[in-house]
Amino acid sequence: MKATESIIAEFIGLHERYKKADGRMLILQDLAVEGMRKIGVGCVTEKSKQEFTALKKEIESVLSRMKEICSSLD
Repeated sequence: MKATESIIAEFIGLHERYKKADGRMLILQDLAVEGMRKIGVGCVTEKSKQEFTALKKEIESVLSRMKEICSSLD
């Protein structure tokens, strides 16, 4: 299959979702390291643990769909 405009648009949308999730993940990881250094634990709040899990799922979902798209192209 050749890349159509709709496939390209979907891939661009996935790329934007990935960048957003990855940027937030990097912040959470920095906060975890800071927490480990200052108080001996990372991911100090239940909210940050939940966000980490949600971001992980989002990133995996986006990458999975990107792989599907790339695998379907000639």
